[in-house]
Amino acid sequence: MKKLFILMLLAASASAVSATTADNDTLTILSPNKVRIVTGDSVQKIKVYGRESDDKYTYESQILLVDSNYVSETSINKDNWSFDFVRKHSKGNGYPLERNSVSSRLAVGLCYSAGADFKGPQSVGSSWEIMWTIAEMEKFAYGKRNGYSIGFGLDWRNFRMDGRSKFLKLGDGTITEENLPDGYDPNFSRIKVFSLTVPVMWKHRAKGFTFGLGPVINFNTYASIKNRYRDAEGQKHKELYKKIHQRPITVDIMGEVNIHDWFSIYGKFSPMTILSSTYADGVNFQPVSFGVYF
Repeated sequence: MKKLFILMLLAASASAVSATTADNDTLTILSPNKVRIVTGDSVQKIKVYGRESDDKYTYESQILLVDSNYVSETSINKDNWSFDFVRKHSKGNGYPLERNSVSSRLAVGLCYSAGADFKGPQSVGSSWEIMWTIAEMEKFAYGKRNGYSIGFGLDWRNFRMDGRSKFLKLGDGTITEENLPDGYDPNFSRIKVFSLTVPVMWKHRAKGFTFGLGPVINFNTYASIKNRYRDAEGQKHKELYKKIHQRPITVDIMGEVNIHDWFSIYGKFSPMTILSSTYADGVNFQPVSFGVYF
């Protein structure tokens, strides 16, 4: 009986369409996004969502069995639907297609040391971040505006201080700050941090842009201090200190706005200080960075 209903439904669908399009005897829908067939004891339905070059196209045909007779109904791009499934996935969301992608991304930005009490001025314009997300998997379910992404990458951050002060590592491992002697000509003093990163983002897509927010887990594998200056006799000096007791793991909160899938504007802030509080003497800070993400 159900097979008979389906055959009757297909025949009725073709007849209904031919009544509105006199030049065609058969309805042809190329490249539909989804097709659903609903069968029951008294109803047979076919629903088609999307077609070639028209993701918002909808087609519905049904046959109702009433007292051994059948009633046929057909609608195209109907505004109101009787099934929540259809309303949820094809009505008004603007994104009927599922999206899964894997990409590699590069960010370039500037760094700032929040909460720092440096004697020397920070040089934000010379404090750079280069962030390379080697692989990022992004997923949006069918018909959903909200999705998520997870990735793995590398991050290089440089926090620079100008003026007559420089970062210094003492013999007991303490990281502190001191002024250069009179007559010395300073160049720069900086703290560099290299990290392996795992960004995890919640994402919301709208017309023309996508907004993302989530944590970035940093495995800080290397950090160092470098100073450059000239002494009173004009001799150049370079000091390099390694193993400066950076925290092995820190977490940033990152937000980004992606414009038309071309590029993003991003910002990151860490509620955690970058150096171990046991060894940092007045020079600890919370990393902040912002820039563009391609």
